[in-house]
This record gives sequence, structure tokens and C-alpha cells, in this order.
Amino acid sequence: MFKIFRHQLRMALASPRFYISLFMGCAIQIVGIMPLFEYSQGIGKPLSILEGFVYFSCERYTISAVFLNIVFLVSDIPFSSENETYTLLRVSRRKWLIGKILYLLIACILYYLVILLTGIIFLSGNAYVGNFWSEPFYYLAQGMDIGEYSAYFPYSHILLLRPLQAVLIGIALNIAYGFTMSLFLFFCNLKLPKTLGYAVTTLLHAVFYMILSVFQSSYYARYSLLGNSLLMYHNVHGEYRELLPSFVQSFLVFGIAIITLMILIFKEIQRYDFRITVGAKQ
Repeated sequence: MFKIFRHQLRMALASPRFYISLFMGCAIQIVGIMPLFEYSQGIGKPLSILEGFVYFSCERYTISAVFLNIVFLVSDIPFSSENETYTLLRVSRRKWLIGKILYLLIACILYYLVILLTGIIFLSGNAYVGNFWSEPFYYLAQGMDIGEYSAYFPYSHILLLRPLQAVLIGIALNIAYGFTMSLFLFFCNLKLPKTLGYAVTTLLHAVFYMILSVFQSSYYARYSLLGNSLLMYHNVHGEYRELLPSFVQSFLVFGIAIITLMILIFKEIQRYDFRITVGAKQ
């Protein structure tokens, strides 16, 4: 099981796809938090070093674009090489499957940790290390006039959390969404050619994004897995309880989706004819 995971991770680290995905994800995040950075510089007030990721976790367009690089990163799952059939002759299908799933989880964790670290480094020139909200962030959340700057953060209920709390919850929600959609891609690639599996997964992500864009009320965000991964679409300490789900409810939704997909993948693996070569199948 762990050998399968290590082998998959080594192949990923040796592939240009891994570094292209990280570079694109980090670049998109920096562009997304640039207005916040420029605003803080413009008014001469530093940010908390953690606020970049909180801002990012409440930007549905940026977070949607960053996620697409995860799909690209793991798009070769589960058959990453033509040696998979020979690997399965030496291990059970269950161990092979667990190794692949473990790789998907660790890949999502590493990806978002790099995104977090990149944001911290980018803001470090005008930020302090502290677990309390900055003046610029407070002004944005309260809807105060920001003049010519394009920063936007009308989510005052998020400030009921500490910055570190918001970051930990935000990164956990992002990882949960990335892992869930990676499992969906895994399932699609078992039944479809890889290109089509990639397209179906991207299309599902687009549907989740459209739900957030078409409906004006935040209430409908609960019907989108992407909405469940965004920090601002949750009630905090009872704020907006009738309108928004709690963090526990969103993690429960992701847990159910992950378990369901794992069961479907396991059943599909049990029926899969590995006598067909991977190259011919894909």
C-alpha cells in the first residue's frame, strides 16, 4: 500500500505536470490577493500574514481557477504508467486502491499547503505575524470606502473567527473539495478514456460554479460542493444560521461524498478486467 503511494508520488514529482500545476496555482492566487496587498500598502497599514489565504478562501472565481490545476495534476490517475498491470500481479486490488487514494489525499494537502505558503511569502513585505485581524481587513469587512482600490471582502461574520482558525478551516475545506473531485476523476477514468474523464470532472466543477453564479441568494451555495468549500458561505458562531450551513455540516457533506465515491471505485476495481493492457484500455 505505502509502496504504491511512494511510487505514485515519485512519478508525480518527476513529471513537469506537477510543477506546472503548482506554478499556475500560486500565480493565480497571487493575482487574486493582489488587490488586498495594494490596498494595505495604499493606506499604509500592514496585514496579518494569514489574511491572504482567508481572502483567497472567500474568492469564488480565484479558488475555482486554482482548483482546476489539481485536476490537471492528478489527471493521469489511476493508470499512471503501463506497468500498473504488473504491479497488480504483486499486490491485492485493495492495497493498490488504498495506495492510489492516499496519493490523491497527500497531493491535495501538499498543493494547498504550497498555495498557503506562497500567499504568506507574497504578503510578508507588508504584514505582521499575529493572530488578530488587521485594520485594512477590518475596514473591508465593514464595507468602509476604499477609494480607488479594487479589494472586496464584505464578509464581516468571518471576523468572528481568529485568523488562524479561519486559515485552518479554509484549507481543510479546500482539501476536502479537491480530494472529493479527485476521487470523482478517479472513478471517471476507470470507466472512460482519460481525456473524457478530465472533461467530465471539469464540467461538474463548472456546474458547481454556475450554481453560485446564477442564484443570487447565498442559501443555494449549500447545493454546490464548491460552495461548501468556500469560507464565506458558512455561518460562524450562529451568524446567518438560517441562511448558511455550519462548518460541521459541510464537512459531513464532503465525508458522505468521499465515502460514496470510495465504495463506487472499489466496486468498479473488483469488476475491472486488468488482463487488458493499460495502454490499450486508455
